[in-house]
Amino acid sequence: MSTVGAPVYANVAHATSTPYDFRLTFSLLTVPHDEAGGPSALARMVMAPRAVVQVVIPVGAVESIVDLLRAELDRYIDEFGPPRPTVVRSAAASTVAGSG
Repeated sequence: MSTVGAPVYANVAHATSTPYDFRLTFSLLTVPHDEAGGPSALARMVMAPRAVVQVVIPVGAVESIVDLLRAELDRYIDEFGPPRPTVVRSAAASTVAGSG
């Protein structure tokens, strides 16, 4: 019998760490579709993602999870091509990617 609940959709991820573990917070950022105010009204809005789930992972498991995700993304790209639409990478991810 599985104890896994229903899937949870998230379009934002945030990671923090302690000396013992990593905490991944997955959130949902929604944008109102009210066109009445126009693009300028949308630009003035403060949008904050709503956390939908947090996962705490022991430090020793992080590299394996990164390797697993990289392998799965590589398989996805081989089969379907690069993901679209392209999501803007976070400043932290861009810095890490640029330092390698």
